[in-house]
Amino acid sequence: MDLDISNRRRPSPNLALMKLSAYHKAQGDEVYLNFPLKGPDITYASCVFTWNAKRRTSVPDGATVGGSGIDLKADLPPGVEHIMPDYSLYPSVNFSMGFTSRGCIRMCPWCIVPVKEGQIEPWTRIYEFWDRRHRKIVLLDNNLLAGPNWRQTMGDLITEALEVDFNQGLDIRLLNKENIEYLKQVKVKELRFAFDHIGYEKAVREGIELLLANGLGSRKISFYLLYGFPVIEQECVERVKILASYNVEVYPMAYKGPDGKEPPRRVLKGIEDIPLLHGARQNIDKFLRLVGRLPE
Repeated sequence: MDLDISNRRRPSPNLALMKLSAYHKAQGDEVYLNFPLKGPDITYASCVFTWNAKRRTSVPDGATVGGSGIDLKADLPPGVEHIMPDYSLYPSVNFSMGFTSRGCIRMCPWCIVPVKEGQIEPWTRIYEFWDRRHRKIVLLDNNLLAGPNWRQTMGDLITEALEVDFNQGLDIRLLNKENIEYLKQVKVKELRFAFDHIGYEKAVREGIELLLANGLGSRKISFYLLYGFPVIEQECVERVKILASYNVEVYPMAYKGPDGKEPPRRVLKGIEDIPLLHGARQNIDKFLRLVGRLPE
């Protein structure tokens, strides 16, 4: 059971469920997602997002329940973790997805990765989860450029001429001339980074300028921008203005606590002169509403 599926949004494939499906199909079992035609012998349920955790009440007794939205310590058995995912579980999926490294070198207080995965370590190569019918990979590494195997991963992507979505973002603080040479060669529509705290403003500015100097234009650069985390609430206005000055894409993301709730609407000082932002209109409008720039 994929507890993140709803009628209001296109489902994002659940990697753990696709691996469990592949494992059971290899044993000759029939597998159904969410709507079995008969009562299953075994039920698994997974929830990635905390705001959907309440849906676990719909899970039958005796089911195995996991996912970061419910249990940060639940892991797949090694024989399931390192298996080719069953992408047919989500018929609309036309890309492969997975991790080549796990963990992160940072200890950001708003992030679950330090608790869930710990320090960074190499995990596998793309060939473990890349279905050759797909020409795109959604890479889920939490801090790819910090991984000991980042060169190998980049090299594999370049060799196979695959389009890649660095879905969790790249660490702007780790950019240098060497890894930018790799980034110039990979097929990517946008390079995702994050600017979640004003404390690394210098690294953000230097990183953007290094990208621009190497021919990676501002329309190819995007930033996740955290807002609503208690300690850094007010200075998010300053971060927004810095990113807007470089004309890069901005993707505001509201902090949601363990209860899955978004921050309350609160007018922030200086919000009235925020310039036009480039990015996903829905996310930007929600951000402007929550900080008092747009009416409810």
